[in-house]
Amino acid sequence: MSLSRKAGSLALPALALSQIAASLILLAPTAASAHGSMEEPISRIYYCRTSDNPENPKTPGCQAVKQSGGSQAIYDWNGVRQGNASGNHQQVVPNGKLCAGGDARTFGGLDATVDWPATTIQPGPDGKYTMTYHQTAQHQTAYFKSYISKDSYDFKRPLQWDDLQLIGDSGAVAPSAKTKLDVNIPAGMQGKRVIYNVWQRSDSGEAFYSCSDVNIVANNVDFKPLGLLTASPFEAKPDTTITLRVFNKLRGTDLEKHSIKIAAGQTAANEWTYALATAVNAKSSVVNVGQLQNGKVVPVKNATANTVFGLGKEYSFVLEQSDEGTKPPPGEIAPGKVTVSGPTSVSSGANVSLSAKPAAGTNLKYQWTVSPSISGLSLNAATLNFKAPAPKQDTRYTFQVKVSNSQGSQGASHQLLVKADSAPPAEGSWNAATVYKTPCTKVTYQGKEWLNGWEIRGIAPGSDGQWGAWREVGVSNMHAMCKGQ
Repeated sequence: MSLSRKAGSLALPALALSQIAASLILLAPTAASAHGSMEEPISRIYYCRTSDNPENPKTPGCQAVKQSGGSQAIYDWNGVRQGNASGNHQQVVPNGKLCAGGDARTFGGLDATVDWPATTIQPGPDGKYTMTYHQTAQHQTAYFKSYISKDSYDFKRPLQWDDLQLIGDSGAVAPSAKTKLDVNIPAGMQGKRVIYNVWQRSDSGEAFYSCSDVNIVANNVDFKPLGLLTASPFEAKPDTTITLRVFNKLRGTDLEKHSIKIAAGQTAANEWTYALATAVNAKSSVVNVGQLQNGKVVPVKNATANTVFGLGKEYSFVLEQSDEGTKPPPGEIAPGKVTVSGPTSVSSGANVSLSAKPAAGTNLKYQWTVSPSISGLSLNAATLNFKAPAPKQDTRYTFQVKVSNSQGSQGASHQLLVKADSAPPAEGSWNAATVYKTPCTKVTYQGKEWLNGWEIRGIAPGSDGQWGAWREVGVSNMHAMCKGQ
């Protein structure tokens, strides 16, 4: 386990296609203008959304993001942007605010000088490494430019433009939900770095920014990065036993078990992770834990910076904790394959019941996640009973469940399409609290009529420039699909 991703007969303009795609994507809560971030290596904001808890974040960096912009900033992970950058990135994104994309008011926590979880990467012999950028709304692209922090960068201060060197420039690329970006890591570069990415659209001045923390492993070192020892640090209790279990790649019988009993001075995540890593490295013949430094794996007192490395081979691992070394109940059976039963399509407001059913297992625990989120659900039961939301457009919800006990875990997923009411989109005076999901919805504002090109909320018509979401009826640069309305 790693804690650590024919043309039809009708041709539409590329811009229209991208805007239609944007209108079909729903995140909860919805961002006013949200389009993407780096998925691999995971950006700081995307980590906070997918690997931490937006409402109650555990990692110091994500806590800083919530403090700067509230939980909404984390939900809006794909909106770290400047609406009118037009290539002038150093002017619109000042030094010290690079990770926030210049929007310190909302995303200032992304520039916090704390221990951010790092993705271990291993470039090829030629330095080539391929990244993945996740676009939730696809647009014409002028370029993706990728940078990496220099040897001289001091992690005790926020990132500045002079700290960066260019490692990749994609040039114009076609719109894609998952864009692959090839970069070249400079020869000899190892250890902790920050990869900074700029996505500049060509169909508007809008640009997006992201910071990804990485730990670079040299290609000629025979260490196989398996994942972070822990991506979500937690405080341990005195006398708790924490165990690292190592399995073969197929998750068969244990190859090794390494345990420590937490002393009074080891309860902080930085302390017990360091103690466990030190114990593993002293005894293990198959893994080491820490950071690669001069060809050796060295533990560090950093709760989210110790990577588990396989020595010459790839393995699986899991981290477990138990009070007083408690053993599993006699006869406990590991969970079997899990299936989820329930409807795949319902109308808004319908009563829904989804049940997770493992083929085997005793003393089981259940944990669900839902995307987009649905409020009011109890996510730790075998069965979810709820009333379907009332979205303004047909929305597909993904339910994932993890069924576990001390012997292991199994997971399953289920998709539910919730059909929107057939009522036409509301028109009338613009309202800052309304989410305008459907393109070409007409509103009035300050005596003028406006049409939106994509989903928008909270942005007043005319305030986001001539290439913004709202455009006045009759202008020559009206959205392609809204012309004539």
